[in-house]
Amino acid sequence: MLVRTHIAGRAAGRAVDRVVGHVVDNWPRLLRYGGTSAVGVVLGQTILRLGYDLLGWSALVANLVAFVIANIPVYYLNRSWVWDRVGPSHWATEVLPFWLVSSAGLALSSLAVGLVDQATDNGWFITVSSVGAFGTVWLVKYAVCDRYLFGPEAASEATSEAATDAVPKLADLTSELSDDASRLAAIHADGSS
Repeated sequence: MLVRTHIAGRAAGRAVDRVVGHVVDNWPRLLRYGGTSAVGVVLGQTILRLGYDLLGWSALVANLVAFVIANIPVYYLNRSWVWDRVGPSHWATEVLPFWLVSSAGLALSSLAVGLVDQATDNGWFITVSSVGAFGTVWLVKYAVCDRYLFGPEAASEATSEAATDAVPKLADLTSELSDDASRLAAIHADGSS
């Protein structure tokens, strides 16, 4: 038992060392990624609140519209400003995987805002649930963007093939999360009737 604990501790220590090394080596990119995310949050939450509070949309509809509109500039800011990519976007290895990973955040936030919307009609609770859900996907999205989509490794042929291979896996994950969000929307619709 002691040996397993020691081995697990060493493995965890190496993982922490790799993360710390990545942060130290890439802090300017991490700051730009945070700035890009801040733009997405402000734009998305503004649209969410306008749709929900002023236009009377359901929380799910407002969340979806906010996601689609805010994710367009977020994609281009991430690609060009955070990871310094120029030239045309590649649909199979950049655009589609980026939107699939982002859709995981959408599915999770839709689930969260749907649940909160059933409990209260307070727009601030809707906002907090949406931001919290997207926040949980934020680090995963950075890792995917850095390793498979836009980072230095993505420039090589092998990584491009790995990104293409990752698309079906991301699609399956997004599909599962979307199914959960659809079930929640159906429950919400039944409760509203």
